[in-house]
Amino acid sequence: MYKWARKDLIDTWDNTGFQIGNHNKIVGKILVGLDLDRALLNQALVEKFDMIITHHPLIFNPIKNITNETNRGNLIMDIIKNDIVVFNAHSNLDLVDDGVNYHLAAVLGLKNSEVLSPITLKDTSSLALTSKKFGYGRIGTIDGRSMIDYISFVKDKLKIESLIVYGDRNKPVERVAVCGGSGSNFILDAFENKADVYITGDIKYHDAQFAHELGMTIFDAGHFNTERIILPVIKNYLEENLEKDLLIKLVMESGLPHKIY
Repeated sequence: MYKWARKDLIDTWDNTGFQIGNHNKIVGKILVGLDLDRALLNQALVEKFDMIITHHPLIFNPIKNITNETNRGNLIMDIIKNDIVVFNAHSNLDLVDDGVNYHLAAVLGLKNSEVLSPITLKDTSSLALTSKKFGYGRIGTIDGRSMIDYISFVKDKLKIESLIVYGDRNKPVERVAVCGGSGSNFILDAFENKADVYITGDIKYHDAQFAHELGMTIFDAGHFNTERIILPVIKNYLEENLEKDLLIKLVMESGLPHKIY
């Protein structure tokens, strides 16, 4: 994974990588999902998977203890007891040029997409890096269409029943910005890049109000929905770069029960 989502792209606020397990374990079955929760672990136990790869880190904030008195403690203890290896690729998979946001932009029909909010790499010593831009989100164009039509298109491509639209729903759409997960930090970047619509997740009321004041419409399509598009890409990468006899399985649904009423 580090050949694709390189270590030097892990952001300073992040904690990701090889988090639990034996470096020398022989792996025959890998389960891939967005989050390592109890539902995903139970599936791994029942189906006897050796390794779990997720986008979101199981261990993000510092842990003071691991006991059976907390849900997270119980989860980690069960992972260790059952000798399961846990690996995550988080901000590095967001920032790499063919990562989460590149593929989200492609799914949503953006043409000639570019990085929305560039970052400065910690190490620019490699000449191979100088011609590439890395950063959060993507910005690109689509064939002009009505806002209502594009809402339907996004719902269809993300396979969701609904999304929240903040702002003007009557203007045409030609320029679109996207950011998988929680993208409220890049509203101004989307505006400065002349986006008609910004598609992301986890938008709070005052974030939406700020975007509306700028004259930009936001689609809140949900954190999970805007990031799970990377899971088939992870599976394809593993199949192309690891032993052919490995079994790799995707979990495309959230372990959090939810239904739209």
